[in-house]
Amino acid sequence: MADSEHGNSQIENIQEKILDYIREKGYDYNSILPKEDEMAQELGVSRVVVREAYSGLRSLGFIETKRKKGTIFIKPKVFGVLKYVIQSGLLDKDSIKDLYELRLILEIGMADLVVENRTDEKIAELEELVVKEEQCDNAADLKNIDIQFHTVLYSMTGNRSLEYFQTLLHQLFALYTPKPSGWLKNEMMTHRTLVALLKKGDSELFRSAMRIHLENQYAKKEANLSGAKQ
Repeated sequence: MADSEHGNSQIENIQEKILDYIREKGYDYNSILPKEDEMAQELGVSRVVVREAYSGLRSLGFIETKRKKGTIFIKPKVFGVLKYVIQSGLLDKDSIKDLYELRLILEIGMADLVVENRTDEKIAELEELVVKEEQCDNAADLKNIDIQFHTVLYSMTGNRSLEYFQTLLHQLFALYTPKPSGWLKNEMMTHRTLVALLKKGDSELFRSAMRIHLENQYAKKEANLSGAKQ
């Protein structure tokens, strides 16, 4: 066990040294890195250690191997590893809860970006969804429209990481409290009202409105999470 832990620690140490090497040598994205034996000589370790370190960096999204070219330094995806963790279906209940809460926090916190980058085209998309929602009485369809509405808001931020995060957590975004019959007259902050406030261009007002809109998601958090797949 100790040998295994020591080995893992060594590999992680070499991974860090390789990243330091890439930075110090000024490698650009899509540059070809030294071969395993060359890197091993550069770092003073065995080729086997470098091979394992390269494998780890590959899984983390820092490098990729191309036939006839070799090992390439690539632009890492911010949520690259998170993608595999979520798609594994092996997240524990506490981790799912953390991500659910993070999702709600982000939706409130991104108000400035949404307001700043709003366009007539995006607002028209939201208004079209509002009309569909108000004419719909099917719970499953209402949930899909709800998700589409919030997806458009994420796209309005102009932040690629936020958009990618939203697509990764699609299953969690589906954990919305189902809207009961006659939901519209009891809604504290409807999508229609959100769009109207968004048009005003006041980020503080829009943020407050989003907080009220998501209040039910906070209140029903435990019930929603109980439907999450473990």
